[in-house]
Amino acid sequence: MSLTISLPRDLETRVLEAAARQGQDAEAYVIDAVERALRKRSLDELLAPVREQFGASGMSEEELTALVKAERRAMWREKQDENRNDNPSSASRL
Repeated sequence: MSLTISLPRDLETRVLEAAARQGQDAEAYVIDAVERALRKRSLDELLAPVREQFGASGMSEEELTALVKAERRAMWREKQDENRNDNPSSASRL
């Protein structure tokens, strides 16, 4: 298939510069860019399995919020413990 598009001059310049940096001609660069863009999934597509699992879990939104908050606190405490172990105070070195 052949497709012809008109790019604004500033976008054309940016495409040409980016293609040159990648060692490609403009056509190959644009084809790669379009392929990458089309492979990207939307946020809704990415979240669909999570939403499905949440719905199947029977958990309420309030329970989920409490779980997430508890896990964040636990991760924060774990990180604080790691920092204390990595950087003992000067008093503990005496």
